Amino acid sequence: MRARLNWGEPPWSRGPQLAPPANASISGNPEVAIIGAGLTGTSAALHLARRGIKAVVYEAGSVADGASGRTGGLVLESTAAGPLDQVNDCVAGLARLVAEEHIDCDLTLPGCLEIEHHIAAPEKMLPWTDAGRPVCIAKQVAGGAVQPAALTTGIARAAVRAGAVIREHALVTRILLQPELAFEVGVERITPRYLVIATNAWINATIPDSPALRSSLTFACATEPLDASAIAAIGLGKGIPFYTSDMPYLWGRTIADGRVIFGSGLVFGAPADLETTDVHMGESGAVLERLQRRVRGLHPMLAEVQFSAAWGGPIAFGDDAVPLLGTLPKHSRVMASGGYAGHGVALGVRAGELLALAVAENHPLPAWGSLTR
Repeated sequence: MRARLNWGEPPWSRGPQLAPPANASISGNPEVAIIGAGLTGTSAALHLARRGIKAVVYEAGSVADGASGRTGGLVLESTAAGPLDQVNDCVAGLARLVAEEHIDCDLTLPGCLEIEHHIAAPEKMLPWTDAGRPVCIAKQVAGGAVQPAALTTGIARAAVRAGAVIREHALVTRILLQPELAFEVGVERITPRYLVIATNAWINATIPDSPALRSSLTFACATEPLDASAIAAIGLGKGIPFYTSDMPYLWGRTIADGRVIFGSGLVFGAPADLETTDVHMGESGAVLERLQRRVRGLHPMLAEVQFSAAWGGPIAFGDDAVPLLGTLPKHSRVMASGGYAGHGVALGVRAGELLALAVAENHPLPAWGSLTR
């Protein structure tokens, strides 16, 4: 079982726990085994189950424990590297899935604001001063926001309803490619036909021969609840999330109870070190303190604001921010996806669908996601 994470808690609940599978200790040798019960892993399980293929998901902790439950929930289109083949309609696909499975996750898609640090036309200016610099709206792009833990657990429940099995607290300790594809969970040795690695920032730790990702923790804080007039005064009355397209980076959004979330900052490290990090201590704690000071300096209405939550979560970056989404060169039935560089909500769900299509229909995975870099 994974040790307790000290990454703080975001301002939302994951909801009721999944019921354990009927035979939690023995899952046999599934057609498809998936490691990781975040957005990618649960989406892959659901899309496989919809096609009559039963997958078993193995999660070291609980569903939405990692990036999928700790992201700020910005819904962005395509990838951080820009439009790429097969992933240019992720937002609409996410909306369809949420509607089809009746997932209660506060999904709203009013778009996202790209903001920048300079003076623009008066109607484009935000009433902010960020480290002494004015802030303006550069443009509005497709996207929105979602309660990410509710989305992930909602997809997980849909996958189970469709016939998938999700095993929480099932830490995979070793993967073997030869003489047969197998992996170990405790004393169990499992030999699936296909293996899907959906561990995002932990991919390099799960399969060391995978292309190198830069793994880190990223950080966010939530204010105390603000009334509608205060939210309007700071320029967020329309409920449209934002992120900077220049530096210093900052993103944010409102949530249903009146709190405002702001996020920024990275602390890089090996997965094993990040997993044992206490985000309120050391370098991570300093990043959170700087973020909170920065938020208080944005607008006079925020000068004395108190924070109700502060937390971190994993994120990973591939070369030029291009994600991984491909087949392991050493084994044609092992696939991996991750390294979404902050675009993992809609993209992660789409990646899960593409992995399911690759297994069920031999659909080719996109060339840009190759694991041979």
